[in-house]
Amino acid sequence: MPLHTDPPVIIKTTLLPYSEANLAAVLENRWVQAATICRSQQFAFFKEYLGEKNDGLNAQTILVESPYVSQSYLTDYTHYYAHCFAPYERYCKRVHFFALSFTEDELLAALPEENHEIWTAYLGYVVVKPLPAPIGATLLRPYTDGNQKQRRYPVRRPYPVNLLGRKLTIETLIFQQQDTNVSACATTALWMAFHKTAFLFQTKLPSPYHITESAGNLFHNNGRNFPSRGLDTNQILTAIESVGLVSEYRNYAVPTPEDVESGEATRQLQEAKAFIYAYLKMGLPVLLFIGFASGGHLITATGYREPQPGHNYSGSTALLSDGIERMYVHDDGIGPYSRLGFNDTEGHLETSWPLHGDWSQREPAALVAVAVPIVPDVRIQYEQVYEQAAVFNQLLVVLCQGIFPNEPLPLVWDIYLSYSNEYKADQLQNPPGNLAQAQRITLRLLPKYVWIARVRRAGSILLEMAFDATDLHTGFYCLLTSTYGPLRTVLDTALQQLGFQQLLRTTQDFDARYLPLLLDDLGLPELL
Repeated sequence: MPLHTDPPVIIKTTLLPYSEANLAAVLENRWVQAATICRSQQFAFFKEYLGEKNDGLNAQTILVESPYVSQSYLTDYTHYYAHCFAPYERYCKRVHFFALSFTEDELLAALPEENHEIWTAYLGYVVVKPLPAPIGATLLRPYTDGNQKQRRYPVRRPYPVNLLGRKLTIETLIFQQQDTNVSACATTALWMAFHKTAFLFQTKLPSPYHITESAGNLFHNNGRNFPSRGLDTNQILTAIESVGLVSEYRNYAVPTPEDVESGEATRQLQEAKAFIYAYLKMGLPVLLFIGFASGGHLITATGYREPQPGHNYSGSTALLSDGIERMYVHDDGIGPYSRLGFNDTEGHLETSWPLHGDWSQREPAALVAVAVPIVPDVRIQYEQVYEQAAVFNQLLVVLCQGIFPNEPLPLVWDIYLSYSNEYKADQLQNPPGNLAQAQRITLRLLPKYVWIARVRRAGSILLEMAFDATDLHTGFYCLLTSTYGPLRTVLDTALQQLGFQQLLRTTQDFDARYLPLLLDDLGLPELL
């Protein structure tokens, strides 16, 4: 008898013009009808994100590819869904979006051409899983810059995409909807974050099933691992450790009316915002624990909108992050790069969740805690660098009063973690001083990770400090200082005087260990 062989599986492609009705139709499956899809928060987000309003991606064409093998879903299917009595399928479909209208013949003709306009117009895809929670692995371009909106998305990585043999690359961060079986919101937020940390640090990239499994049932709550009803804080931090990382974790008090009135709510939110930005700028995903009236939620911060020009900074030590009014987060209950605002006055977050189902209003939330998954080599924390900046700020304020007596503009500090190689490259591409000053920095042997504290006045850089992020907490971890503009001129004159050097050595509010660094920057000898 001849051997039995299954017929080959042929990939079917369907081309549709983009519309909200077609979007709902392509996201449905046998478990969820288009009418139900249309009532979901994810659909409300996607139709705006892919639409032409509010800086949307302006999709013109939908391409459906079916069947599609999703590796992330296949792992969860093997460990969980394959053992269900209900006939959940192993294959998905993949829905691609383009900011261009074209026909099927034009698509086929473009396949051999690497730089065809069809590929330039590629916006990404959504995997539709054969489950009641259909939104699977999603790769979509982030928003582009809009009018007076300079958006930054450091938590991205390149993803290869193969569409009918055509190799593409998209810079984004993966997203998916929670399914509450192998993953609730915490597991999904971790899975999205681990996609970036695995790329940065070559650590493990577990599937949602394995993340939930690694967190364990620590018996702090009732229930079991699977089906997953969510992870508590200890389980989240345990899952981070399971991939070889540590957590830089901070928690915050929910503001009371008294905190709002006294300004403590504003101070706490700005402090949290500075902490988030300091790690986010390097490209590290930051996990935000937020609290609604109905319960807790975990989301992954991926980007921010730069402060508007002319932002009114205040305070003795102003921070660039104070001017950030919006961040972008991967929120599995809404969508990728969803907006997260900051109500500094009231001390709460303005989420993208509709208030009581009304999309014209947004549900507020409290910021309960933040956690940064990071390599153990980064030992120096943000707060330690901030404290050094606050001390140095006192000297700068005095000097600037003499340099700019009639222009009392604030000094604004930009404090963030970076790779030393990125810092050196930035010196060459955007030198705040002359070429010799940039070369002085690029020729220094620096550790892999550095903290940068940069102070500006009226947009111009006056001072930069680089700190060894891998040093001991008990050490003096400032590696170098660099001065620019009129501050450099004044210090060059002052530090050639023995009296000024002695003053810096003996002033209680100034760490004398900075003196050799200032002298090295200016090429001056130490006078004893």
